[in-house]
Amino acid sequence: MQAGHKDGPRSVYPGAVTTESVTAPGAPVRDRTDLLVERWHAQNESVDVDTKSLAIRLRRANQHVGRALREDLARLEMETWEAEVLLAVRRHGGRSVHAGELVRDSQVTSGAITNRIARLERRGWARRDVDPEDRRQVLVSLTDEGRRAADRVIASRAGAEERLFAVLDRSTRARMAADLRALLVGIEGPADEEEDLP
Repeated sequence: MQAGHKDGPRSVYPGAVTTESVTAPGAPVRDRTDLLVERWHAQNESVDVDTKSLAIRLRRANQHVGRALREDLARLEMETWEAEVLLAVRRHGGRSVHAGELVRDSQVTSGAITNRIARLERRGWARRDVDPEDRRQVLVSLTDEGRRAADRVIASRAGAEERLFAVLDRSTRARMAADLRALLVGIEGPADEEEDLP
């Protein structure tokens, strides 16, 4: 089946949401991914349309989430890495965290995490202490102001996510979350309840 296109004939894959089909009552609205996948399929009809559409939409959704979170952090006058370290410590509750744990959680070098903690100290958000049980280890904890800063990040992120996903009703969000859980379990395997999460 062929449909007109400003660049010449275009192959329309079976089940494609075309400009013509969206005029039908209840038809889905085309998005940019539909256009991209049509062009991929026109160049290579062996492209798996559903797989390509899913991959593109996941990447685009992730870009929108990341942009919304960065914009909210900018309003808090905070950089992304600062929020990540604050939340990594905050997730451990009230206890101090070994710097080595933050290296693993943040997936950066020990030198980088040392520099980041020092910068949080200068902002009055964190402090370092020698582990009394192993003086080779450094313990990192949040100050009262650091905990308040972390809580502002948590509230800001929740608000940004709620605004972004407000276009979907709650049943749709729940269904999508369940579908993505199935995907991640298939990729990562089931969660280990004793696992230290980043």
